[in-house]
Amino acid sequence: MEQLTNYALIVLIVIVAVSQGVSTALDFYIKKMTASGKKVPEQVVTVKEASDALYSQANKLLDLTGAEKKSWATDQLLKQKPQLTKEVAAGMIQKSYDDAQKEMAAPSQDNETVEPIGFVQPEDEKND
Repeated sequence: MEQLTNYALIVLIVIVAVSQGVSTALDFYIKKMTASGKKVPEQVVTVKEASDALYSQANKLLDLTGAEKKSWATDQLLKQKPQLTKEVAAGMIQKSYDDAQKEMAAPSQDNETVEPIGFVQPEDEKND
């Protein structure tokens, strides 16, 4: 058992060391790119991901109606992805809305197999 604990500790130390090395290398790379005036690569977000995220964010705006939420999300998508036309952006937001509605309407398979929690009956309490 002690030997397994030692192996686990060694593996943990190696993982931490590799993570620290990668972090240091990325930090150095970013500073070097910034110092030389080059642009640092960023994560590319697809239009579908952006429209889903914006629709989700629009749903948190409680004071807007459904049409206003879609309009706000469309405007935000056009700001993020200026190469899109207004019609395409509106269509992507509508698709995100439709997908969200389908998910809410479809019954979850997990909920069908869940049994209700039982309650303690007075007879059970007497046996304790």
